[in-house]
Amino acid sequence: MQAATVQPDYQLALSELPLPAISDEGALIRVLGCGLCGSDLDKVVNSKAQPGSVLGHEIVGIIEALAPNAPTDWSVGDRLVSAHHVPCGTCHYCLSDSESMCRQFKSTNFSPGGFAQYLSLTRQHLEKTAFKVPNGITDAEASCVEPLACVLRGLRRGRQQNQKSVAVVGLGFIGLMAAQVYQNQGSTVYGIDLAESRLKLAEAECFVKKAFHPIQQADDIKEILTADTPTGQVDTVFLSVVNNNTLDLALELVRDGGNLIIFTSGPAGTSLDPSRLYFREINLITTYSPALLDLKNAADMVFNRKIRLQPLLSHELPLRDIQQGVDLYQQAQALKVFIRMNGA
Repeated sequence: MQAATVQPDYQLALSELPLPAISDEGALIRVLGCGLCGSDLDKVVNSKAQPGSVLGHEIVGIIEALAPNAPTDWSVGDRLVSAHHVPCGTCHYCLSDSESMCRQFKSTNFSPGGFAQYLSLTRQHLEKTAFKVPNGITDAEASCVEPLACVLRGLRRGRQQNQKSVAVVGLGFIGLMAAQVYQNQGSTVYGIDLAESRLKLAEAECFVKKAFHPIQQADDIKEILTADTPTGQVDTVFLSVVNNNTLDLALELVRDGGNLIIFTSGPAGTSLDPSRLYFREINLITTYSPALLDLKNAADMVFNRKIRLQPLLSHELPLRDIQQGVDLYQQAQALKVFIRMNGA
């Protein structure tokens, strides 16, 4: 089969790999497509991935073959999505609502990654993290279940208090999904981004009440929040882009006693003075990956179209052009790139 592998120069290119073996009680999946995630980008751009490895975890595929003792509620030909990490459900982390810290969670994965024509799923995946995709849902939409679940986890971890007003900093794919979910929960959402195209999209699609450029419209932000909120600041800031500038902005926007949700890692040298949180009693909340509850809720939202994904799915490319997808992200020209395996 063909797969996109990480090259020694950290470009992605096609390689010939053997078909993966069907795991005991698992399934062989013919991959239809896989979303290109910001974490994939981080691994190649910052040289974190192992050369020769296959990245990709936002998969949609069809069951090609099942092991003899695979779960009986699956059949050859079923179209599915699956998350790549599987928590054990019994350890201290799982029982403390910290499933993404479970040691089994961190050790499980696809074999190989999602940017391959075939991969193997274990029985654990089929039982816990895989969902049948209904007719009428496109492959690209279906692939959004796992990243949406990541967003839902962040919102759930930050839900310990009033969130009537929210600022989403970074209106990329993740930020625009988060904005929609917050709105669905009754929050008034303001969006902030440097890209004019994203600001226009967020407002045109009514994903936010108002979108702002953080530098050019700094005074407008203060004026609107002063008029709209009791404190002139928001209850929660959701950061989908983290660096020293966005952290400073977030602390200007969030009210005393509010939430700062950090969805992603920052570049080397990013710092946050604890005293800026301590004296204002800011709740710092980080979110790394979804729990099983979030996956189930995300599947329900995607399959029942409770969230609009089509405006966010900006590019679809064949596997052979996956490096072009990386380049599009780096040039800030793509919201979401879906890599299709057909015609690799």
